[in-house]
Amino acid sequence: MKYNHKNLYPKGFRKKYFSLAAILALNSALLAQNQNIALNEKSKKTESQSLKLSITHAEEFVENADFKEEFSAEEIQQSNAQNIYNFLNQHSLLKITTNYGNPYTANIDLRGFGQNAHKNLAIIVNGMRLNNIDSTPVSLSAIPLDSIQKIEIIRGKGTTKYGNGAVSGILKITTTRKAGGALNMGYASYETLGSQIFSRYVGDTLNIGVYGQYQHNEGARKITQGSEEKDGSYNKNGGITAFYYPSDSTLLKSNLNYSKYAIKYASYLTKEQFDKNPTQAPLPSAWGDTFIHQKRWDLGYSLGFTRFSDSGIVTDVNFGGSRNESNFINSNNNLDGKGIFGDFNSSFRNDSYLAEVGGTLKTNQRVQNHLTKAQVDEMLLYLNGEKYFGDSTINGGISTQRIISKQENTYTNAENLLGGELGFHYPLTPQTAIFASYSRSFVTPNVDWLLRYDPITFAPIPNQIIDTATFDTYQIGTKSVFGIHELSGNLFYILGRDEAYFEPITYSNQTLDKTRRIGGEAKFTTHFNAQIYSSLAYAYVDATMRGNGGYKGNTIPGVSKHTLSTSLNYLPITQLNLGISYKYGSRAYDYNDFDNVLTKSPNYQSLNLTASYKLKDFEIYGFVQNLTNHKNAIVVGGKYYPYEFERTFGGGIKYTW
Repeated sequence: MKYNHKNLYPKGFRKKYFSLAAILALNSALLAQNQNIALNEKSKKTESQSLKLSITHAEEFVENADFKEEFSAEEIQQSNAQNIYNFLNQHSLLKITTNYGNPYTANIDLRGFGQNAHKNLAIIVNGMRLNNIDSTPVSLSAIPLDSIQKIEIIRGKGTTKYGNGAVSGILKITTTRKAGGALNMGYASYETLGSQIFSRYVGDTLNIGVYGQYQHNEGARKITQGSEEKDGSYNKNGGITAFYYPSDSTLLKSNLNYSKYAIKYASYLTKEQFDKNPTQAPLPSAWGDTFIHQKRWDLGYSLGFTRFSDSGIVTDVNFGGSRNESNFINSNNNLDGKGIFGDFNSSFRNDSYLAEVGGTLKTNQRVQNHLTKAQVDEMLLYLNGEKYFGDSTINGGISTQRIISKQENTYTNAENLLGGELGFHYPLTPQTAIFASYSRSFVTPNVDWLLRYDPITFAPIPNQIIDTATFDTYQIGTKSVFGIHELSGNLFYILGRDEAYFEPITYSNQTLDKTRRIGGEAKFTTHFNAQIYSSLAYAYVDATMRGNGGYKGNTIPGVSKHTLSTSLNYLPITQLNLGISYKYGSRAYDYNDFDNVLTKSPNYQSLNLTASYKLKDFEIYGFVQNLTNHKNAIVVGGKYYPYEFERTFGGGIKYTW
C-alpha cells in the first residue's frame, strides 16, 4: 500500500495521536470479533519453570512472577523484531536511546534515571552479570535475537544478589540450550546489511553452541558539509558456549565472546538545523568535532561449574574476566580496560522455603593514554531466602559490600555498604495477587569517574564526588488473570542520596544530592486466540532533585514523564504473521539542563510495521520502522543529536534447523 500524508493523518486527528488511535481502533475491532471464541479457549500461559538442571536446557531458580515481566521465545519470534534493542523498545516500557549515535550500545532507562540509566539497571545474560568497566552502556547487539529463550524484566527484587547497579531493576536474558540453529540475512535502507548465524549441538553429555554476526551501515548523514563520506559503521561478533556433563550431579561450563565495531557518526546540529532537516551534515567547527570516529573491541570469558548434591543443595561457581580497548581516532584518546571476577552461589529449595548464600569478587581497571590508571575493587556477600505459606510468599535478603576506589599514585578511598530487601506476595483470589517490596541498593563510582584532571596543569587530582549513591525503593503492585486477559501494575517510590551525573560540557561530575522518583507502571495483554496477541503498557515517573542545592524541586534532566508502548500481532493463517507497534516517550529536559530553563528535547515516537511468511524451514520477512518519519533526538547543552529520525524499509530471509 502506498502511504502519503493524507492517508497518514486524516482530518480530525492530531498528528501525534494518530498512530496510537489506529492501533487501539484495530485492537477493539479484533476484540469484538474474537471475544466469544477466545473465551472458550484455554488461556495460554508459560509452562512452569523446572528448578533442576536438564541436559538440554538449564534453568535458574525462578523469582516470583509477580515481580517481573517476561517474554518467551515464541513472543520474541512473533514480534519480527530485527535485534534485541528493537524488541525491547517496541514491546516493553524500557526506554532505549542510542549512545550519541552509536547503534551498537544503548542507554536503557527504567523508572526515570536519564543519562545514568544504564548504571542503574543490572544486565544478566545466562546467569552472568555484564558490567562494563567504564561509563559506556553494556552492548547487547552481539546477542542474536533468534538464539534467545526468554527475556525477563524484574522490578523490586534481586538487589541483594546482584549488588551494585541493580537499582531500577534487572534485565535477564537467557539463550536457548536446545539443539538447532538459524541463518538470517537481511538488508535495509542506507545500505544496511545484517547477517547472523547460530547453531547448537546437544549430545548425551556435551552441549555446545556457536554464533557469529556481521552488521554494516553506510549511514544517513554526511560527516561534514562538503564531504561525501557518511556516518557509517560496522560490527563483528562471535562467541562460543559449552556445557559438559561428566555425571548427573555435575555441570562444567565455559563461555567466550568477542566483539569489534567501528563507528563514524556525525556530530550535533543546532535546533534550527534539526527542525529543518535532521539528515544534514553538521556545520564546520573550530574544534574539529563535526564527527567522531571510534573503534572498540571487547573480549569476555568465563569458566565455571554447577554441582547438585543428593541433599538438594545446588552450588554454582564461576570465574572469568574481560578486556577492551576504545580508541577515539579524532582526539587521539586511547582507553584500555580489563577486569576479572569470581562468584559463587549455594542454594536449597523445598516446598517450605528457599535459602541461598553467595558472593562476588571483582576488580576493574582502566588506563587512559597508557599513562593514568584508575581501579575499582568490589566484594559482595549476600544471604537470601523465601518462606512459603500455601500460595503466599515472604522473601528477604541482606548484603554487604566493600568498595575500594583508587587512582594510581594519587588517592585511595574505601567504603563499606550494607543493603537488603524485603517483600511479600499474597493471593487475594486464584486469579489475583498483590505484592509489595522494599530494597536498599547502591551505585558505586566506575573507573571513568576517577580519571579526573586539573583543568590547567592536567595533573591527576582526587575526585571529590566519588561517594557511593544510595537508593531506597518502595513498591506495591498487583497482577490479575481473567480469561484471555492479564493486567499488572505497580506504584513505586525511590529515594536517592549522593546521586551523581556526568556533565558533558565541562567533563566533570555534578552531584544531585537527594533525588526522588515517584510513579507507576501498568500493562494489559490479551491472547484473543492462537492467532492474535496484543499488549498495551504505560509508565509515569516524576523524577526530581530534592537536595538543598540550587536545583531543589527541579526535574532531573533526560527523563520522560510519560512512556507508552502498544503492539498487535495477527496471524490470519499459520504461515503469515503481521505486526504493528507504537512507542511514545514524552519530552524531556536537555541532559545539561539542571535549571530546567532550556528547550526540551522532542518527544520520542516510532510506528513500526512488520510482516513475515514461513514456508517449511524458511521465513521471508519485511519491515518499516518509524513509518511517520518522526524526528527523534537527544539534546545535550542545546545540541541536537539525531537518532531514529528517518523512515527505514528492510527485509530478509531466515533459515532454521
